[in-house]
Amino acid sequence: MKIVGITDIHGEHNEDFYKYLKENDIDLVLVAGDITDFGPLDFVKEFMDKLYDCDVEVFAIPGNCDPAGICNAIRDAGSLCLHNNLIGFGNTVIMGYGGSNPTPFNTPGETSDDHIYESVYELLAEYDYIGNDTKPTVTILLTHAPPYNTKVDELPDGTHVGSQGVKKPIHEFQPNINICGHIHEARAIDKIGETTVVNPGMLKDGHCVLIDIDDETAEYDVNIIEF
Repeated sequence: MKIVGITDIHGEHNEDFYKYLKENDIDLVLVAGDITDFGPLDFVKEFMDKLYDCDVEVFAIPGNCDPAGICNAIRDAGSLCLHNNLIGFGNTVIMGYGGSNPTPFNTPGETSDDHIYESVYELLAEYDYIGNDTKPTVTILLTHAPPYNTKVDELPDGTHVGSQGVKKPIHEFQPNINICGHIHEARAIDKIGETTVVNPGMLKDGHCVLIDIDDETAEYDVNIIEF
């Protein structure tokens, strides 16, 4: 199974990305927020339709720059809004939480780190409680905000601006993979314990993350791909 993660679309198409999807037999696209640039919401359906033309499933969460109504727009476009939710897909379990910790810009999708921590903790704890002893499973946490003090939340001047509310439950539950975004310049792969954390950067810059999962063993590779 092949899963692609993208982030920070900001209302701009990338035709090379659609071409990549059509040429590489991708099963699922995970969208880590900021689909729009403070709107308009009409772009969501336009964007999702382009993805569906590539014969993929799509799950998405909002970013801090997406306006109120974004989850309804995602659903109306025929996609799953994974914000504050979890779902099984093949031999993966994917959990999602959108928005970001506070920024200097007072954007629509901001919330406190305490609230992010409580919400992400509950998602990871819910899966941990359910458990799965019958077959190998890959756990993916999809967030817009990156975990604090990592390669994926670092501004060019070296300041770390990610979310403690994302980082703390990752430490506690160790999901296999965290896909995030938000900090456009921080395209990188890092580790928090056993968790692989990846920020593929803005879609328009021509990168995505590819997760290639063995259907039988659930062994996986995580790579940032240039298209």
